[in-house]
Amino acid sequence: MIVVCGIVRKNPGIIICQRKKKPYEGCWEFPGGKLEKEETKRQCLNRELFEELNIRVSIDRFLNVVSHNYNGINIHLFCYLCSYLRGNIRLTEHQSFEVIRYSECLRFKLLAGNVKIVRKLKLLKFIN
Repeated sequence: MIVVCGIVRKNPGIIICQRKKKPYEGCWEFPGGKLEKEETKRQCLNRELFEELNIRVSIDRFLNVVSHNYNGINIHLFCYLCSYLRGNIRLTEHQSFEVIRYSECLRFKLLAGNVKIVRKLKLLKFIN
């Protein structure tokens, strides 16, 4: 399964969201969602961020792809660095969100695939 997520930079940090649905209820993740048929990854990310958070972003660049198996389902998570442009955050799929500094990421119970992304971010040193 292909999933796309965004590392959305919004001063003073980046946006993370807390899931409200099982089986990973309460876990934190970078916002995004499943790629639909005949949709590019960038189109998917723009759609998901608007549907789930009511925000518009600039997709700055591709970061990386990580693969992880969640209970027998192979997920290929394509991650993009984004900049927040506009919109008041309104949650439709998550129970809460935080804007945190990069250094705080691992204080949250992130999904395993997202932990792999955090490790890649550390190498970039683009976020505080």
